[in-house]
Amino acid sequence: MFVERTHMRYSNPKAPVLPNFLLLLLFFACNPEFRDQYQGSVYQSRLNNHTDWGIYRGHSSGIQYSELNQIHTGNVQSLKKVWEYHHGNPVGPGMYANPIIIDDLLYFTTPEVNAVALDATTGEEVWVFRPDQYRNDERPFRGRNRGLTYWEDENGENKRILNFVKDRVYAIDALSGELITSFGENGWIDLRKNLPQDPEEVDFEATTQGMVYRNMLIIGGRTPEGAPSTPGDVRGYNALTGEFKWIFHTIPQPGEFGYDTWEFEEGVSYGGTNPWGGLTVDEERGWVFFATGSPAPDFIYGGMRKGENLFANCVIALDANTGKRIWHYQTLRHDIWDYDLPPAPILATVTADSTARDIVVQLTKQGLTFVLDRETGEPVFPVVDMPVPPSKVPGEEAWPTQPFPLKPPPLNRTSLREADLSNITPETREYVLEIFRQHETGPLYTPASRAGVITMPGHQGGAEWGGAAFDPATNVLYVNINEAPTIHSLVPLDADADTASASALTRGKALYNTSCTACHGIDKKGNPPLYPPLQDLQISDDSIKAVLTYGRGMMPAFGRFSEQQLEDIVVYLRQSAGDQEQDRAADSAGNTSKVPRYANVAPFFVDQDGYPAIAPPWGTLNAVDLDKGEILWKVPLGEYPELVEKGIRNTGAKSFGGPVVTAGNLVFIAGTPDEKIRAFDTFSGQVLWEHQLPAGGYATPSVYQVAGKQYLVITAGGGGKNGTPHGDSVIAFALPD
Repeated sequence: MFVERTHMRYSNPKAPVLPNFLLLLLFFACNPEFRDQYQGSVYQSRLNNHTDWGIYRGHSSGIQYSELNQIHTGNVQSLKKVWEYHHGNPVGPGMYANPIIIDDLLYFTTPEVNAVALDATTGEEVWVFRPDQYRNDERPFRGRNRGLTYWEDENGENKRILNFVKDRVYAIDALSGELITSFGENGWIDLRKNLPQDPEEVDFEATTQGMVYRNMLIIGGRTPEGAPSTPGDVRGYNALTGEFKWIFHTIPQPGEFGYDTWEFEEGVSYGGTNPWGGLTVDEERGWVFFATGSPAPDFIYGGMRKGENLFANCVIALDANTGKRIWHYQTLRHDIWDYDLPPAPILATVTADSTARDIVVQLTKQGLTFVLDRETGEPVFPVVDMPVPPSKVPGEEAWPTQPFPLKPPPLNRTSLREADLSNITPETREYVLEIFRQHETGPLYTPASRAGVITMPGHQGGAEWGGAAFDPATNVLYVNINEAPTIHSLVPLDADADTASASALTRGKALYNTSCTACHGIDKKGNPPLYPPLQDLQISDDSIKAVLTYGRGMMPAFGRFSEQQLEDIVVYLRQSAGDQEQDRAADSAGNTSKVPRYANVAPFFVDQDGYPAIAPPWGTLNAVDLDKGEILWKVPLGEYPELVEKGIRNTGAKSFGGPVVTAGNLVFIAGTPDEKIRAFDTFSGQVLWEHQLPAGGYATPSVYQVAGKQYLVITAGGGGKNGTPHGDSVIAFALPD
């Protein structure tokens, strides 16, 4: 780990002693940068509290905690629905928004990324902002979006909602819903600009909203994991004017720190390393924190990006005013497992023996929890650098060691044995055992192979983007964890398949292999139930192009594809099964490239009905003591209705969306395929209340108070990675009057 400290304290016993206030005046007068930093340290937004829920995840620290206790363990059984709003278009990909509440108005986004304002006490619609009217796209955009950001100036004026739609940020009047045309260019920031890439080649989507610190709007987002890609750089903009202010390169440029941790190849488009899960802000220090994803191209093959690959898979602290790096900590070197860091860092304060310590908590897909000192980035609990298996694939160079925190213990299984396989029925056991014996297995960080390696956890395992909830009164973190394996395989590609002299079929296959195989598999066979097969498509060529260009449901847009590339992919998708067999045989015979390239293939390891192939639990809610680094309790979270009908209960399930903890000693969480929202007792993990939602609530709830009444609200849009039916509801709960 590399640590760069910008705050140093100096001492000279022979120097004359001056009063402290004179020292401060003299120091700040001569050092405007530090003066600004000091001014930032005493700044606090009026919404940065634990009662209003005016910021994504409830607070700039991301601890997802409410100090409201009107609803508590003694009365939560009486919680009732008090209003329900329908946005009117129950389509994919669903609603991920964590609503924010400012001055009695509730704001959220729909699948079309429309911004909506409701009366927070009644659910009555106040206004709707439709960004599609400002785009010239042939098809309305729909995308994954986790909500909105509110900003006002230091005088409480210029109140606005910032709406993040694909590669734009719109500024909207918070009270009227009208576009603020003085912001950016005609009312929006074009996020394709101000990157080290031609704007026409940029593929960027702001899936999680930016954060504000004082007058600075700080933005990350999603970029492609295949080739070509876009760098996942973090940028700062003026929140009033939309003016670009600074950039932090997550893939270091020549001369920058970390550049020598890559072996760059000429002609390769490098990208990824992006904080798609959002950001958190320490207002006292004036720092912004984020966690980055895997580098690109290719997320389970790194032969074209050898090295440690800074700043991929890192927790990073920046000066929020300047974008200057303060420290970073890399949780994984040379990621070839798609173990990107899903949630933003959690900024908690642990208090023990009357001593408070500021920490950063980073959750991972591996189920490992890194607890770092907030000032330095140094681990709080011991971390051991351990040897891991090498790669067997020519051209790949897996990093020889990886960091393993000794505390807290892993929150899920990190390897897979025959004894771990599912046994929910004898038929299931026989089915998964046959697949298991056809593949390789190994400990955590076993690289992908030609034969296929069953990876545990897989790329939907461990913690997800919903993060965790931290109770500052007890030092306990509450986090939902998925237990799900993946089969990681690498298939060699024709090194000359994308040349201009190749046929349209060959070029289309090359594009498919580099951009689509991880989800839809080699030979277009799919990865059910989430990713369908693409053989024998029954839609028109124009419809295929539209889906590729604009995305649909869980599928992201591939706006970077040229018209010729779209034509080439359509040719390949229309290829018959017989032609496909001949084409594959020819590829196998002709692949004599000195340095092979590979396509990623990463189907889920599931049983015949699509459930995880391991023994339950498949999803849990966990309570972790962050003072001692111990797991206090673990309980199954969620069920699958089809299995419940067969009498198979308490399996746990994959969940997507985060928990909220309150001073009423309750953890509220939805996110499961049984489409319920639940309240758990913080001390025992017992379910005290549950409500059947009209659609899956794949989002984090919000907790707020208006006129002395406490509310709980959840967006229930269904769809998502659990693939349940879509809905269009926003539902609020409260105690009876």
